[in-house]
Amino acid sequence: MNQLSPEEKNNLPRHVALIMDGNGRWAKSRRMPRLFGHRNGVENVRAVVNTAKEVGVPYITLYAFSTENQNRPSDEKSGLMKLLEEFLKKELSSMMEDGIRLRAIGDLSGLPDFAQKIVEDTIEQTQENENWNLTLALNYGSRQEVLKAVSKYAQNHPGSANVPTWEQFSPYLETAGLPDPDLIIRTSGEFRLSNFLLLQAAYAEIFVSPLHWPDFGRDAFLEALADYARRERRFGKTSEQIQPSVHIL
Repeated sequence: MNQLSPEEKNNLPRHVALIMDGNGRWAKSRRMPRLFGHRNGVENVRAVVNTAKEVGVPYITLYAFSTENQNRPSDEKSGLMKLLEEFLKKELSSMMEDGIRLRAIGDLSGLPDFAQKIVEDTIEQTQENENWNLTLALNYGSRQEVLKAVSKYAQNHPGSANVPTWEQFSPYLETAGLPDPDLIIRTSGEFRLSNFLLLQAAYAEIFVSPLHWPDFGRDAFLEALADYARRERRFGKTSEQIQPSVHIL
């Protein structure tokens, strides 16, 4: 798919979150080590982010490293963190030129010192950028995020028996200041959220691609956006409430 139709361009998601799955399987199918897959996966991030800018999707969130990924072999984790450092160093000038603001969600203290530093430094240097928004979920788990948010809310409302509204509670989540995702894309054909943005994704549309992440390039991303644009988002309402019938007298 080379481009979106005018109708599809008028119904794009504002925020797309991506579960980048399948790097290891992609490498295995080529009889290469897992880090070969991760490196090619990092290269593919550029294609997706550039496509988002091209069509006008202002918010992209990437599930880069989950809390569960801490259970992976130490050499793979170390390689992933070095790739993260390499990516941010290479991309900083482009982020500044294009006005991309970097954010991170997750427990950064669980990252190696060098990885934590490059993430924090890039966040600081891009914090005034306003054109586009890239969020990396690093050492992130949605359940852990929610438990921390509950604790923070309780500390700020001691003794309160009132049940908070979503508007009152959501600022305590790590995604405060970001719109909820409209579309969640998962690659590699897996049908699960894997502890990713569980509350924020309450009304998100979900698109599952059979492609492994390194193969999920521009055309595949456009296909997912076009699929989203054709869907009817009802948020609990009926189709008639979304699009009332027109009666001709």
